[in-house]
Amino acid sequence: MTFIEILVQLLVAAAAFLQGVTGIGFALVAGPVLLMALNDASALQITALLNLLIALVLAPSVAGRADMTLLKRFGAAALIALPFGLALFALASPSILKLVAGVVVGGLTIAMIRGARGGTIKTDARGDWMAGGLAGALGGALSMLGPPISLRMAARRIEKSRNRATVLAFFVVGYPLVFVGQSLATEFSADPLWGTLIYAPATLIGAFAGQFAVKHVSELFFRRLVMVVLLATAVSLIIDAMRSVFAA
Repeated sequence: MTFIEILVQLLVAAAAFLQGVTGIGFALVAGPVLLMALNDASALQITALLNLLIALVLAPSVAGRADMTLLKRFGAAALIALPFGLALFALASPSILKLVAGVVVGGLTIAMIRGARGGTIKTDARGDWMAGGLAGALGGALSMLGPPISLRMAARRIEKSRNRATVLAFFVVGYPLVFVGQSLATEFSADPLWGTLIYAPATLIGAFAGQFAVKHVSELFFRRLVMVVLLATAVSLIIDAMRSVFAA
């Protein structure tokens, strides 16, 4: 195994650790790393399958804690928006997709932080449906289901265990649909399946480590960490998109 291959495995494990702690973040770290390593759109499908693997492993530990009302709204809205994301996955430039996603996630995160400082908590159903729709579109286009619903639950100040449980349940249902949809939107290949097997051990190690670490994370630190991850997601997407534009 080369140095680069070892480095990719370590970064995938780190991404899984972050996902284990916050419920999100795997696509932020592992997605770009796999894209650079593989230089192929199958990296996004591998990201979706590894995300599903993490969710399946961690979901039993938080079984019964998911907010079913939010989960149903997120799921229905995501299902409606998923085809639009898949169309973008098949047709649009990856750099444009990343730029739009970065601006959307960054804008929503900043708005949520400002609202939290002002002490307002919006619990109207429209916001839930919008978050689910954005999740479905970003999931289909970039295998990134987590940021919109995590933002929404942070805005609602959902406590840590219920937040993670809802995200994991959403992933268990959503990522199989994302993978199948992406496979149908492009020519099917077995490469994502083999890639998933290669990175599965590192993913599982990171996820279990994150599951252990989350027990020692306070509610306040958890919310702050989620915000940092979301802002980093936005900045990373925008920078990567601009780099692609200027390199063209």
